[in-house]
Amino acid sequence: MVFSFDRTAIAFSLLTACSLSFSSALYSDTPSAKPAPAPKQDTAPTPWLTGPLLTPSGHVIPKGHYNIEPYEFITTNYGLYDANWHTHDLLHNFYNLSTQIPVQIGLPASFDFTFVPAWSWNHTDGASHWDLNDMGVAFDYQILNDKKGTWWPAIKLNFGGNLPIGRYQKLDPKDKGTDVGGTGSWLPTVGIVMSHLYWWGGHFFFAPRFNVQYTVPTPVHVKNFNAYGGGHHTRGKVFPGQVLKVLFGFEIAVSQRWALAGDIQYQHINKTRFSGHKGATAGVPNVVGAPSSESLSLAPAIEYNWSANYGVIAGAWFTVAGRNTPEFASAVIAVNIYH
Repeated sequence: MVFSFDRTAIAFSLLTACSLSFSSALYSDTPSAKPAPAPKQDTAPTPWLTGPLLTPSGHVIPKGHYNIEPYEFITTNYGLYDANWHTHDLLHNFYNLSTQIPVQIGLPASFDFTFVPAWSWNHTDGASHWDLNDMGVAFDYQILNDKKGTWWPAIKLNFGGNLPIGRYQKLDPKDKGTDVGGTGSWLPTVGIVMSHLYWWGGHFFFAPRFNVQYTVPTPVHVKNFNAYGGGHHTRGKVFPGQVLKVLFGFEIAVSQRWALAGDIQYQHINKTRFSGHKGATAGVPNVVGAPSSESLSLAPAIEYNWSANYGVIAGAWFTVAGRNTPEFASAVIAVNIYH
């Protein structure tokens, strides 16, 4: 079955894709920070690790240090999961080329600060657009450090938000949703992150991570065509659904330089509500908002590290199940620079 998207569905698809591809910028999920040095082992070298693609580290950046990790995402939305978890092909695929540059800076008193400049290029059905995206910001606080010979993980708290500088309303219908660059919401987020490093003997290390975060978006005033739907004469306030995100990530070091990595992400978004005048376009009532949605995605990757401070990771990110959400696949590459 080929599923034909109208203008509202395209905008919702792009918005949901942004919540996935721009996890840093939209939901303050800081990408894999360079972890604190692993405990030294008497009979094995310390592995050099960049972190998996999605799940953040349980360590803050130490005072006087910084971490920069430019990311490139090449994403295709090629389907839509309906309310019954069944997939339908899109009449026209939606393509997104996204660049993010997370910058993390170590601060005194076990804090660090992150900001994420981001921009993208979108294309569908003959329409294309370059967009400045929202900028994610976050503070992390270290509440527990892991130590050699102990079982407990490093734990940090994450307090994040979003600077809504990307375009989200007064869109051009001729651009077919490609001119959406942001959400219009400040997206306050709180989360907890845990990670640890286990030595399996020889050159083999296992580094699991776990992250839970919850976002309570602020309301958004919208006019006309916007990222949440709408059309001519739309005026009112959108209440984006609250977001729960759970991630499990891991790395398996097979030598000091090489490692395998993977992430599992579950995301739930509550119903997006609208209050105001929806208006009509070409005599058809506009639709604003979206039903609740869920998605489960995987992100396997491989990484190579030139030293303890420089590494590259590349892999894929794709949905395996969902409800009222786009079906997507991404190619991802990032370069990690720590000083």
